[in-house]
Amino acid sequence: MDKKTLKLIRGLLVFLLAIAALIFFVIVATDSNDTIEEQKILSGDIDNYFTVAYIAFFIAIISALLTWLYELITHPKKAIQFLIGILLFAAVVVIAYFMSNNHPQTYGKIKISGTTSAWVDTGLYTFYILGAIALVTMLLSPVLSMVGFGKSGNNIEEEIEEVETDE
Repeated sequence: MDKKTLKLIRGLLVFLLAIAALIFFVIVATDSNDTIEEQKILSGDIDNYFTVAYIAFFIAIISALLTWLYELITHPKKAIQFLIGILLFAAVVVIAYFMSNNHPQTYGKIKISGTTSAWVDTGLYTFYILGAIALVTMLLSPVLSMVGFGKSGNNIEEEIEEVETDE
């Protein structure tokens, strides 16, 4: 399939899901049930809405994965860049895991196991490390471009033309 067909199919799916979401929103927002019996009936309706939401969610995930696979297959250079990015992210997660605390914690009546505490710490440290990398990159980017290590504005137009001709 060509790109126009894929864009048309994606746009159609997004449009249909948006219409379905709008219809369900209007139904739930305008339904005012006061009695317990009516609330029980509404509870069953909401379960049906969640089922439709799960189906839409899985359709979105599947279409995103298929689009991603299509892009990786048609552009092998992007696949190598993707693998490098995944490996760097995995290295950050491993570093964050070794920084984490795996001792059991108690917060009032809530007891947290050492494994849960370690993974929560890993997530937080991963966020902190990636945030610090992003901040340093944002601060150094203008400085490096002024010194001459970055690309000048004229090269950006040439890169855009190269990308358009490659596709």
